[in-house]
Amino acid sequence: MTHRLLAVLAHPDDESFGPGGTFARYAREGVDVHIAIATDGVAGSVVPGFEGSQEELVEVRAEELATAVNILGATLHTLNYRDSGYINNPANEHPDAFINGDMAEQVGMVVQLIREIRPHVVITHDETGGYYHPDHIHCHKITTAAFHAAGDPAQYPEIGPAPWQPQRLYYTAFSNRMVKFYILLMRLRRQDPTKLGRNQDIDLTKLGVDPSQIGAVIDYRPYWDVRRAASAAHASQGGGAGGGFSRRIPVWLQKRFFGKDTYIRAYPPLENGRKDKDLFA
Repeated sequence: MTHRLLAVLAHPDDESFGPGGTFARYAREGVDVHIAIATDGVAGSVVPGFEGSQEELVEVRAEELATAVNILGATLHTLNYRDSGYINNPANEHPDAFINGDMAEQVGMVVQLIREIRPHVVITHDETGGYYHPDHIHCHKITTAAFHAAGDPAQYPEIGPAPWQPQRLYYTAFSNRMVKFYILLMRLRRQDPTKLGRNQDIDLTKLGVDPSQIGAVIDYRPYWDVRRAASAAHASQGGGAGGGFSRRIPVWLQKRFFGKDTYIRAYPPLENGRKDKDLFA
């Protein structure tokens, strides 16, 4: 039997900068991997050299996304909503923004994907969106609702094909244990951990979950270079390049500490605190 995986994520680059190692691993192990991206990424900031019109940015990011997903070995689906931007971004008020769309309609779009692809495993963002991005949080809401609705013939009966209930639902998440280490390093370097990112609008002290919430750890170290290549495809977003500190870490050490993707298992609940090492086991 061929296993099937569907990930529903908010932005072009979330598939590579996030759980790209998981997708690369499973695609090369024979899993039919599908990645659905909800927005066009038009409200995202860009690195120097990619300034231009919104129309140009949409095209650039679409090309980057297609290249990255191809590198990962997955099939791409797009929901074609407008990027809403980060917290307090004026783009949040745009009538076509993802977060302002009709939620029942959006849930139905994901239900249709699930019924067509018939995935055994579904992945999306956790309830915080990782770093409280409105689009990530909204994507979490509609995907969670669709996961439970897709197998119910009484819900969205007009949407075919036949109902299908995936076996597992996972949320991308990372332990705050490493986050605390980074916060300590930043403070030792006299840097402010509450002002992170290109726009200094991310508060590192609020990120990560308690280690006890992590329910799956996927080792993708053999596919490290694939994930890096997919990340590099997103040149407008910096190609996944880390800051000066991470660039100084030898690759073998990066693989050891960062060559694993971690998840919350939302459904079914874990038993006896056991962590999954295979999303399909």
